[in-house]
Amino acid sequence: MKLRRKVVYPILPLAFVVLFAAPTPAHALGDWVGVEGAFWHNSQSGSASIDGDVFGGTSVDFQDTLDLDRTDNSKMGRVWFHWGKSRLFLDYFDASRKGSTTLTQSFFFNDTLYTAGQVVASDLDVKLLQAQYRFTLADLKLADVSLGLVLNQAKVNMQLDNGLPGGRTTFDKSVPYPTVAAAVTLKPVPGFHIRVEANGVKLNIGGTRVSVLDARAQAEVYVAHVLGFFAGYRTFHMAADDKDFGSVDNTFKGPYAGLGLKF
Repeated sequence: MKLRRKVVYPILPLAFVVLFAAPTPAHALGDWVGVEGAFWHNSQSGSASIDGDVFGGTSVDFQDTLDLDRTDNSKMGRVWFHWGKSRLFLDYFDASRKGSTTLTQSFFFNDTLYTAGQVVASDLDVKLLQAQYRFTLADLKLADVSLGLVLNQAKVNMQLDNGLPGGRTTFDKSVPYPTVAAAVTLKPVPGFHIRVEANGVKLNIGGTRVSVLDARAQAEVYVAHVLGFFAGYRTFHMAADDKDFGSVDNTFKGPYAGLGLKF
């Protein structure tokens, strides 16, 4: 009896490792709710032309004209829910940039004239909120394919200040828009997935033109079916032209990495 106990006790830790590392069906894991957080090291390019009530806006480049930070470590977050062949994703990202430069050109921004030679400080905050529903069309052993719809809201806040009386101007606008989505997940081995997803739209409604493409490719690995590590590359392009406020053309792109939990 003593010999048997000496043999069993060392085997117990190994048994637990095998139990948690072994592949388990998704329904047995409770693969119903997930939370992800990441930092996105993105570079920016683009321009804006903001009209006022009196004067039309002048196109200004975010980097060449305003010297805004070219890169930023933006926060990304996702909460998802899974039931049957349906998934709901709630996504968020927040990018903030600052700049200060001596202007080499004059321009109008939201009815305020900024002239060459002035020192102008600028701030640009872009937030994106997304609610995405996807339906799985094919769920195979090594891959699955899904299509869906996304409700988006891009919030843009831009401020310029030349330090003079009346020289501080703010542009604050929220742009809601829908997109269509598609995703492919490759599952070469249990616990390791490669995800490719994109959503976008190109439309013209009531004098407002919007063109959007948001795409990412991500590799992820989950430990004990609960804790995940992932890294990928994302590009987000949005061009909006509205008769009421002017136009914004903006692109973020770069790698990201983060952690996830699922239950």
